[in-house]
Amino acid sequence: MLKIVLFWLSMIISNSLLSQSLTASFGPIFTKTNANPPVINGKEDFENTDYMFAFSYEHFFKNKKYSLTGSYSKYDGCTFILFEEGGYIGGGGTILAKGYCGGVDINRYDLGVSYLLTKSNKKIYVKPFLGAALQVTCKTGWDYWSDDGLPVNGPDYFELEPISGEAKNTTQIVPTVGLRMGFVFWERIDFGLSVQGVYAFKPYQKMALKYHYKGVIQPTAEYESTGTGLFVTLGVGYRFAKLIK
Repeated sequence: MLKIVLFWLSMIISNSLLSQSLTASFGPIFTKTNANPPVINGKEDFENTDYMFAFSYEHFFKNKKYSLTGSYSKYDGCTFILFEEGGYIGGGGTILAKGYCGGVDINRYDLGVSYLLTKSNKKIYVKPFLGAALQVTCKTGWDYWSDDGLPVNGPDYFELEPISGEAKNTTQIVPTVGLRMGFVFWERIDFGLSVQGVYAFKPYQKMALKYHYKGVIQPTAEYESTGTGLFVTLGVGYRFAKLIK
């Protein structure tokens, strides 16, 4: 009986190993800063705020176009207040933004389904994917810092009190959608590009500025990093499954 159990366990483990791919990747993230209200003549922001590492697992099924995917990624949270160009001079040059980075660590655990659009026996592949992610943000203890260490002090913007920054602990499930494309070398080595959008996440950082603009006191500007993120990574993986003949 024990021999039979061990035999079936070995078969399950063997089939599992021969059906998976493991990948390590790295790339920039782009996040949206929502302003309500923004500084006068300022802009809402969507730009490269940090870089992330990601590790992913893909499980293939024999003669199927779809596969199951899972990944883990980690990166810093960043929030920016954007000024009108020329409205704030500091350190001998124009300051376009004040930033708060490193106030939170963001950990994301993704589960999803990929679908192969190209033929399974081709070395080049294109796969859209859809899934959900558990996103957890943890405060690091870092306080707000500015790019130049100087107060907002003209010629147009003048702070009434120092900029405040607040980081938050959050946990939530967010929807994700994306596209993977790449090339398989020597039947096993997978080199690919992934573009992924993550939507509707909770605020994890907030900045506030009380100020006047050209001598007129304005409503307090409040900025939050929330809502939308775009994640672009290049990765190298190894396929235990020899899918390309």
